[in-house]
Amino acid sequence: MKNLIICLTFFVTLATSSQSFGVELVSKATVNQQKALTQSFSLTNGIKVIHRSIPSSDIISMNVIFSGTGVKDIPTGKKSISNWLWATLPMASEKLSKERVFEISEKYSISLGCSEGIEYSTCAMDTINDNWNVSLDLFADLINNPALNKADAQLAKDRIVASLKNTPSDPGSYVNEIVNRIFYPKNHPYRLNHDESLKELEKLTQPNLKAFHKDALNATAMTITVVSSLKKEQLKRDLEHAFGKIPKETVVNTKVPSPEFNLKNAVAFEHREIPTAYIRAKFPSPSATSPDATATKLMFEILSEELREEIRTKRSLSYSVYAFGIQYSMGIGVVGASTSKPKETLEAIELVVERFKKKTYTAEEIEEYKRIFATSYYLTQETHSSLASAITTSDFYYGNTDRLYEMPLELEKVSAKKINELANKYLRNFRVGIIYDKKHFKESWAEDFVKKFAAK
Repeated sequence: MKNLIICLTFFVTLATSSQSFGVELVSKATVNQQKALTQSFSLTNGIKVIHRSIPSSDIISMNVIFSGTGVKDIPTGKKSISNWLWATLPMASEKLSKERVFEISEKYSISLGCSEGIEYSTCAMDTINDNWNVSLDLFADLINNPALNKADAQLAKDRIVASLKNTPSDPGSYVNEIVNRIFYPKNHPYRLNHDESLKELEKLTQPNLKAFHKDALNATAMTITVVSSLKKEQLKRDLEHAFGKIPKETVVNTKVPSPEFNLKNAVAFEHREIPTAYIRAKFPSPSATSPDATATKLMFEILSEELREEIRTKRSLSYSVYAFGIQYSMGIGVVGASTSKPKETLEAIELVVERFKKKTYTAEEIEEYKRIFATSYYLTQETHSSLASAITTSDFYYGNTDRLYEMPLELEKVSAKKINELANKYLRNFRVGIIYDKKHFKESWAEDFVKKFAAK
């Protein structure tokens, strides 16, 4: 397949670059080839379609995104309606029962499902060329005319409620909610903890679900991405038939403020009689559309490696230690660890971050990190579905797919000086969440850590 050839070309470039520093991570010819394989057009109702051609491929991956339906754009008190809709929608349509939907999906090996997101929600389908017409008919019918009947809606709600109630049972993931309680103030567009979601679901009804679907089915807020070998003419004709009659309505885009830092409310602790402490710190960082977005991704890759080397490899203090960035309309930086020695681990994280902010890397060191990061980036594009998702994200934030393909070229320009600037600008004002046994933990340990990096 063409994308496999592109990936192999990339890895050949990597092998060549290992012989000398400063060689391009991926050729401009490869970038231009990917751009040439990606075309956009619009349906008569304005829905944008992005087609990434993979010549000779038998696989088709398709994403339909619905902006305005993510957690961000729904008012507090109703945010859980999105999760409920996308859990219910794929079950049945007005003319096809759950049983019939399952039969068709099984017979033709169609993979389909929907999920809510922070910025937008997505319905996705994977199929093969021979089953395209049947698959598209089923997919479009579920999106355009979902049954959303009382029985299915209640079943989906019961499943969501059970999952939400189970949230605290995994402290490794639940610690994220602990820090979110102090990172996001009430009514922040991104805030929706499990207990808040449970209260919302108690009040939401089936008519709310149908009304939300009606609002979500908005041509102005929809984008379709298809990764396939289909010809443009066929794709345009088929998608027009499937989605061309969806009406256009105004879209409201909620602005996302960066949470203000309050030193007096920067540590959240929850007592559990468990042998492992779970620690997670959050802080604002560059957004997806920031000019520093690519450099910041590299910064987090380097910081994460420095944390692992010092805390896990050298000191054996942690089972897991990491750093990463989340890039939405607002950027979020994350540093975390799981450990049986939380005091020593917090002190070690402090040491690593302080050292990282002062360190100036050599050109050779930066080039090595770039190659590692670029390799992981391309591995996320190995499948049709992951490539479709990456294309969708790029278009959502930038209005085109060029930024996706040009990322390695941007990465080449990142200098050691830029990494140092970003570290000093963003590694501060931490909010810290901890889950551990209170008999073995002093909140002052986390408070001291926070004070160390509070902006003056």
